[in-house]
Amino acid sequence: MIITIANAKGGVSKTTSCVFMARAAVLRDPDMKVTVLDADPQSSATQWAMDAEDQGFDLGFEVRPVNQASLERMSRRRPDGLVLVDTPPSGQVLDATCRVADFVIVPTGATPLDLQQTFRWERCVDAPHAVLVVDADPRTTACRDTLESLDEEQVPRFDTVVRHRQDILKSFMRPPAKLWEYADAYRELMEVVA
Repeated sequence: MIITIANAKGGVSKTTSCVFMARAAVLRDPDMKVTVLDADPQSSATQWAMDAEDQGFDLGFEVRPVNQASLERMSRRRPDGLVLVDTPPSGQVLDATCRVADFVIVPTGATPLDLQQTFRWERCVDAPHAVLVVDADPRTTACRDTLESLDEEQVPRFDTVVRHRQDILKSFMRPPAKLWEYADAYRELMEVVA
């Protein structure tokens, strides 16, 4: 199964969501093969894995850089296990990641700008998908307004809201010590794709 983490808006926790969801998969089913494909030229997921390895940590899953050609090949030769794809915010590679996806997770912040860009881009996604609100505080009007706007526009979304947490922000370069709401988001994802 291929799960793409994508949004044409930058800075909406695509890499963080990808790594945390991969870690949730590994912890929930240790026998499942989990792979993160890093399609973003910034290579943040790859850097995360290399830095973790340099510090003696094992993320529990493989991280591999990919390009448009290898992504297009995946549409003909489906990979085993669970594959999560970290994406760039635009271009042909982003389009290719969505074409091969069985499901697309669209992370977004709870700000009007994030939401505006998410609305524009989400309508272009042909694959089954849902918006995941991340780095948010459910007690704020901004978060409530975001969820209400998504519901009013009938945009599929996760019930889970990933809260703004320092532990999540500081998790780079090592396996996430705690999954927080990403564990709930992963459970929801598995229910939807089952």
